[in-house]
Amino acid sequence: MPIRIKVKPKGPNDTSESTINIGSAKRLSGKIFVLSVFVAPYSNPWLPADIERQKQKVFEAERWLRVQALRYGKNVEFVNSAFGADGSFLDNEMPNVYDSVVKKFLYPSEVLIKMGFRSKEAFVDWVRAKQGCTQCLAIVFSNTQGRSYASPITKELYAYDSNEFNLECCFLYRYHTGTDIETNAAAIAHEMLHLFGAWDLYEDDDNHTRARKTVVMFPNSIMLHSHCDIWELQIDEINAWLVGLKEQGKDWYRWFEPDQDNYECE
Repeated sequence: MPIRIKVKPKGPNDTSESTINIGSAKRLSGKIFVLSVFVAPYSNPWLPADIERQKQKVFEAERWLRVQALRYGKNVEFVNSAFGADGSFLDNEMPNVYDSVVKKFLYPSEVLIKMGFRSKEAFVDWVRAKQGCTQCLAIVFSNTQGRSYASPITKELYAYDSNEFNLECCFLYRYHTGTDIETNAAAIAHEMLHLFGAWDLYEDDDNHTRARKTVVMFPNSIMLHSHCDIWELQIDEINAWLVGLKEQGKDWYRWFEPDQDNYECE
């Protein structure tokens, strides 16, 4: 029996698509610059072998994203650079998922200043002019435990200050909270997709209706699962539309939109 979905009506205060086609990571297409930043507390610096392992996970996530883009007839290319890969960037102040939006978005500015850029705008301009990339994003890896998350830029933030709120960034902890389980390539790709506008499909209401429908309709969606083998996962059709791989959306997609008032991209 087909699943029946009641479509959410669009009201005057609708905030859907507010992270889509905005900021430095607009669409999953073209040539994309990825800056990996490695930070660590003073008491637990990165070792070279551990940094190399994280970089290989990024490359695997990018290979998977290229394959997924081809499924929808799109081409994507990644250019990579790293800062702190020598283990020298020691910092106890990386924002966590519970910190304010302002703190999350100011942090990349501090990183870029250490790299020699005067602002995020200057970095984005350099990426376009010197690297030939139309889009860019940053991934901050911390050698600690925590809840990894993404900070996609919304249209509201961009309208407030397009210079400060223009570099999109995700924050990944080496280990999941309270465990010795390392963040994998699927989690990296999951957070990267948030920057291009993807929705979490495991975020649901109190009776788990959304999660149940997602499991039936998109059992292999990376926006439902992010802790398993990345090659067992796919970009579902809703998120393919959100990140620009699928041109035409459907009305019922909106039913899966998370509650924007209580939503964190994790």
